[in-house]
Amino acid sequence: MISSIVVLYEPKIEEYMYICDYYGDVDIVYVIDNSKKNNKASVERTIIDKYNDCEKIRYFHFPENVGLCKALNFGMSHSRKSGCDWALLMDADSSFVTNIISVYRKKLKDINSNVAVLAPVHIHDRSKAKQYQGEKELKWAMTSGCLYNISIFEALGGFMEELFVDGLDIDYCYKARKAGYKVIECGNALLRHYPAATKEVVIFGKVILKYGVSSPQRYRMQARSLVWLIRRYRQFPDFVRYCWKWFKVLFFFENKKEYIKEMQAGSKEGAKLAKKQDMIHSSLDG
Repeated sequence: MISSIVVLYEPKIEEYMYICDYYGDVDIVYVIDNSKKNNKASVERTIIDKYNDCEKIRYFHFPENVGLCKALNFGMSHSRKSGCDWALLMDADSSFVTNIISVYRKKLKDINSNVAVLAPVHIHDRSKAKQYQGEKELKWAMTSGCLYNISIFEALGGFMEELFVDGLDIDYCYKARKAGYKVIECGNALLRHYPAATKEVVIFGKVILKYGVSSPQRYRMQARSLVWLIRRYRQFPDFVRYCWKWFKVLFFFENKKEYIKEMQAGSKEGAKLAKKQDMIHSSLDG
């Protein structure tokens, strides 16, 4: 059986509609809502309008906002208890370009037991990614649209909840690959994804660069997770991502003072988290 898990936070109307993309192709749909307002009626009404029922929906409301990591771990635990073997994790604002569930189900017929994650090709306005035939192994994949092996997920301890909302996908994939598992991208599974608002650098009327922009608070969370990842795994691409965020803040962003303040705070928090985790691992090894 395959479940789906989506985490809502103050959702827009179209985000209810995106659930319809996969409602008909999975066995159970877990909707974890971190919003202040209970949106159960809106979710169910949207599904009923298209499918005439909403029996697959399992809605849970956390008005205190438990974060993305804890919400997804909660959904994965309930998926296992419901007898599901795999779980599709979706961002609320992601939508299908192709029927990725159909692609995944075909792949599951001949999949090896060492595959922890099946991933789609993520399509967004800053990406040059395209559909292709076949598959390839990845170092990590963005969470949205990925199909997770639930037994492997639980064996690896799930998502690190201290990361709260950013970096969970990189950490999990690194952890899985270190344990000998694979992350496989399926070339015919296409997902439209919105990782951040896009801005452009235009010179003489020509767009020479597109880059993502989020709030200063989100950049704090991203700096926090990236510093932790750099300290934990020492992977050069993570260092490059961290430096690129600083470059954007210093050279492209307005309100630089606020972004710099938040990035510095997040970096310090990431270093503290890494130190805390190092102490935990040292005590366990001892």
